[in-house]
Amino acid sequence: MSDPLRTPPTSKALLSPGPSLAKRLARLLGQPFKLTGKTRTDGSNLRKVVTSALAAGSLPPPAVEGAWRCVVPKKKGVPRLLLEFVDTYIVTTGSSYNLQVWNRNPSEPTPQIEYANGSHLRANDVRLILVRVDPTNAVIRTVIVMTPDYVVEHFGKFGKQTVKEQLIITNSARAEVLERQPPVLFYPDEAEVATTHARVDLSSADMHACPSAEGVLTLDRIRQLVVPALIGRRIDPGATKNRGQELERIVAEVLGYKPSERDLLAGGYPDLRHQALEVKVQDAPTVDLGRYSPQFDEPVPDCGAFTTRTTRYLISLMDASTGTCKGLILCPGAKLGAHFVYVGEQSFKCQRSIPMAFFSAFEGQAVFNPPYP
Repeated sequence: MSDPLRTPPTSKALLSPGPSLAKRLARLLGQPFKLTGKTRTDGSNLRKVVTSALAAGSLPPPAVEGAWRCVVPKKKGVPRLLLEFVDTYIVTTGSSYNLQVWNRNPSEPTPQIEYANGSHLRANDVRLILVRVDPTNAVIRTVIVMTPDYVVEHFGKFGKQTVKEQLIITNSARAEVLERQPPVLFYPDEAEVATTHARVDLSSADMHACPSAEGVLTLDRIRQLVVPALIGRRIDPGATKNRGQELERIVAEVLGYKPSERDLLAGGYPDLRHQALEVKVQDAPTVDLGRYSPQFDEPVPDCGAFTTRTTRYLISLMDASTGTCKGLILCPGAKLGAHFVYVGEQSFKCQRSIPMAFFSAFEGQAVFNPPYP
C-alpha cells in the first residue's frame, strides 16, 4: 500500500500511545530534510517521512470499509494520517513558532470519524507531531509529539478562529491574462471611489495609514508605475508569505513609499492601506484572500470609505519555475468575480504561539508531552 495511514484504526482504543509514536519517530533524528521553501511541498514531504517512520513499527489494524465514516464535509480539518490520527508540522527558526490548525478547533471534542458502533474519533484526539528542521544543515533536529490539551496547558488556549477566503484562478483564466499585450488584466476604480490623483509625493507617508482624499493614487496611475517595474521581475522562490512581503516592498517603493522592515511585517488588510491596495502572489490556482472577500460588500476597518468591493487588488502571476512575474491583475475587488472563481466554503485556522525555547529544550530528542516549565 502506497499510503498505509489513510484509513482510521479499527477503534480509538487501538491508537498507538503517544510515547510509542515518539519512540518510532526517533529514527528521524539526524536524517536529511531539505526545505524547498514551498509550504505545501515541504508539508507533503514531511508527511511522507513521518509515514515511513511510523509504518516501520507496529501500526493499529485499519478499519474495514463500511465500519466507519467521516462526518466532516469534504474531510476539511481531518488529519491525513488517519491510522494513527496525527497531524504533522514543520518548525524552523525564529523566536517563536505559530502553530496553525486548519478547519477545526483542536481542543474541542468535535466528532470527525464515526464508527458503526456509534463511537468517535474527535478533534481533540488528534496528536500533533512537530518536527524541527535545521534549514542551514538540512537535517531534522527535534521531534515533539503533543496533544491539544498539552498545548493549552503549557501555552494557552488556541486563538480565535480566523476566516480564510479563497479565489481560484484557473489555468485557462490565467492564460487569458498572459495572452494580453501587455499581460495585464486592468479595470479602473469603481465610480463611487473618488481617486483623482495621478501624482502624489508619498516619501514621508505611512503606507498603513487610513486613505486620505489627497493621498490616494488612481488605479490608472498605479498601473503606469507597477507594470514596467514588475513584469519580468524575479522574486526569489520561497514560502508564499515571504514572497508576498517582498512583492509588497517592491510595490510600496515603486509607488514612492519608504517602507521599513516593521512596515512589511505589520500585516493587516489591505496590505497598503494608505492606497487601499491588497497585494498578492499567485503561482498556484488558489489565492488566499484572508478574512475579507470582494464577493461580499463589507466595510473595511480603518480604510475610510473603501469597502471590500472598492478595495484595489494587485495580483502578480508568477512563473513557479523561474520565480518571475509573467503578468498582473490590477482592479477593484468587484471585478475579480467576473474572471475568477470564489471558493464557496470558508476555511478557518486556530493558532497558538509556542516559544522556540521550548523546542531548543529538547534538541536531539523525540518526546511526547515532555515536562516543561
